Amino acid sequence: MAGSAGTYARGMDRDENTAYLEWWANQSTCLARIPVTLTAASTKGEWEAVLSSPPDDDALNHLQELIEASPYFTLRLGASAVEVQVQPFGDTDHLELAAVVVA
Repeated sequence: MAGSAGTYARGMDRDENTAYLEWWANQSTCLARIPVTLTAASTKGEWEAVLSSPPDDDALNHLQELIEASPYFTLRLGASAVEVQVQPFGDTDHLELAAVVVA
């Protein structure tokens, strides 16, 4: 699934990109793939994500259930991927992401 925070590609450092948040039940079952617009935060390894499509109530409820079950998603940008911890902030379509550092 995802590599360690130290292995993400340079592309994830750009100012703004379209990416996907994926929530995996196990190594072979992806239960959600959510397109987001990604903006790098001032701290390396942190991003702000805005859902690319305005979500309806069902989609927001589903996303909230996934976050409550486990806030760890795979952030995929092209061929690069990193595990991130997701938390909602601000508007309902905004998320805060932080890379998970694997020791």
